[in-house]
Amino acid sequence: MRVSDVKIVGGGLAGLSLGISLRKQGVAVEVSEAGRYPQHKVCGEFICGVEDEVLKDLGVLNLLDDALVHRRMLWWVDDECVLERALPSPARGISRYVLDERLAGEFEKLGGDLRVGERAGGADGEGIVWAAGKSKKGGKRWIGLKAHFLMEGLDGLEMHVGNGGYMGLCEVSAGVVNACGLFLIDGEGKGRGKELILAYLRANGMHSLAERLDGASMDEASFSATAGFELGQQQRRGRVCIGDSLNLIPPYSGNGMSMALESSHLLSPLLVNYAGGALSWTDLSARYERETQQMFKRRMRTAQFFHPLFFHPLGREALGRLSRWRLLPITQLFSRLRRP
Repeated sequence: MRVSDVKIVGGGLAGLSLGISLRKQGVAVEVSEAGRYPQHKVCGEFICGVEDEVLKDLGVLNLLDDALVHRRMLWWVDDECVLERALPSPARGISRYVLDERLAGEFEKLGGDLRVGERAGGADGEGIVWAAGKSKKGGKRWIGLKAHFLMEGLDGLEMHVGNGGYMGLCEVSAGVVNACGLFLIDGEGKGRGKELILAYLRANGMHSLAERLDGASMDEASFSATAGFELGQQQRRGRVCIGDSLNLIPPYSGNGMSMALESSHLLSPLLVNYAGGALSWTDLSARYERETQQMFKRRMRTAQFFHPLFFHPLGREALGRLSRWRLLPITQLFSRLRRP
């Protein structure tokens, strides 16, 4: 077997989509993934913002054919619905449990070398791309919680904001709703699974959402939690990174999955040139750094500017009032979180 031109550490959305793109262009690729497919992950489980042309170039558009299309958004602040309107652009809802398995199958079908249950350790050097791991800077400020619930009647994407966190709802298949939230870690939050999710919702004033989820059946196997990470630009340690290993945008933006795909799309042609001998690894790293800055800098700054408002009483009050009065520039904010 030919030695890989490129090795990708991490077989999630970013790593597998990059692997598929490279294989379609004849580059030998190895992807190592610590977990096994299928698996649940803490994720909003909808794609909103990335252009169809990007998905087509990557070779993954056809894998989203049966994704649910959402066209409305609803916001609750402190248990009050303050906004209901059309999304500026549609969102595709699909379970990561399903999507990652499809991506893995497509990658292998194209001749990619997929190694599951394998940790790469401190692998570094030329030809190695990191698509795994978030920065852990010693603090444990955030916890992400996610699970699938059997629910009917959801009409679009929902966002619920409380005094110490927020949770979004997205239908990912008929009657199956992904509930994914980000919260400030609370030492009083006890339990596991549904009990823990409800505890965080109630502790942060999201009582109506807690009652809805309490009355719904939860897929116990779908529960996932992650903590100890930092939002924003990640610590790269000189590595070439994609997806969450590059930037971890605050989840309220709804742009995390799109950014993972876009970063893979940016890097793919550079890796093709590297594998063909037309570009050195040093030059690739420099060009990719410039291009990611141009692509993501504005949306990361915008997301991080607004994020603290969700965790401050005056900020939430202002967001609520502006939303009720239809003065919040949703379309402009939506664009700034999705365009260079």
